[in-house]
Amino acid sequence: MLLDAAVLAILVGLVGGGRLRRLSSLDLRAPWIFVIAAAIQVGLTLAWVRGWAAVEHWGPLVYVMSFGILLVGLWMNRRITGLWLVAAGVLLNTLVIGANGGSMPVDRNLSVRAGNESLVGALDSGEYPSHKPAGPGTRLRFLGDVVPLPLLIPRPRFMCPGSIGDIFVTAGACWLILSGMGAFGLRARRSSKPNGEA
Repeated sequence: MLLDAAVLAILVGLVGGGRLRRLSSLDLRAPWIFVIAAAIQVGLTLAWVRGWAAVEHWGPLVYVMSFGILLVGLWMNRRITGLWLVAAGVLLNTLVIGANGGSMPVDRNLSVRAGNESLVGALDSGEYPSHKPAGPGTRLRFLGDVVPLPLLIPRPRFMCPGSIGDIFVTAGACWLILSGMGAFGLRARRSSKPNGEA
């Protein structure tokens, strides 16, 4: 969902007179933090696929920690337009994942209705530790994955395959892209560097 929306935001930004090169002036602070968080999540996925035993024990904790690292990076860049909304979404996802033992709860029935067969298969196989089917004991279930959008498009197959947090993250990222590109006269609020820093 995020990648599709980002590509669409770039296209809309270009139509709105924005320029991709303007994104380089956002002055992202400590970008290595985001690289570390992403590397941890990719590493966990690869370890799960390879069946490493240690990941079953430590994986959920490390997975939640990666979101904590991501939140630190977002906090450091909170003055950049749109990132506070991204941070709100990441925080919501962190809360529901942490409350459910390191896995994002997924409404299996809605996943079936949304036509997400690959996700349903992974949930049924139990080989997707970062996600698990929502059940009676699920905490903060309303923050879990697969959010129906019946008021927008009243057809079951058109459902957002993400969480409320994902929607916040996507909206914030699109806002960042459009304002960072200067589309439609928007201007991004940049990150302020500490005194004495070039």
